[in-house]
Amino acid sequence: MGKSKRPRKPKPPTPDESPSRDEELEPVSLPQRRIPPLQRRSPEPVQPVLFELLQTLRNAVGVMLDIADAAAEAITKRLEGPA
Repeated sequence: MGKSKRPRKPKPPTPDESPSRDEELEPVSLPQRRIPPLQRRSPEPVQPVLFELLQTLRNAVGVMLDIADAAAEAITKRLEGPA
């Protein structure tokens, strides 16, 4: 779009680009492929994956709480000053 903010009009196809009306397009057929049969898989247990994820999150939160506790203790000791 230019300065006038109007969309451009589409260009008409040139005679070289468009097929003539006298010529009919032949349908293109794709080669037939053999589809392999579906293999049945045993259902994967979801519970152990979720359990492992929850355990990982629980451990991460525990580590963050330990760090926060240590930081709070250090700040408290510094604010109290020498005893």
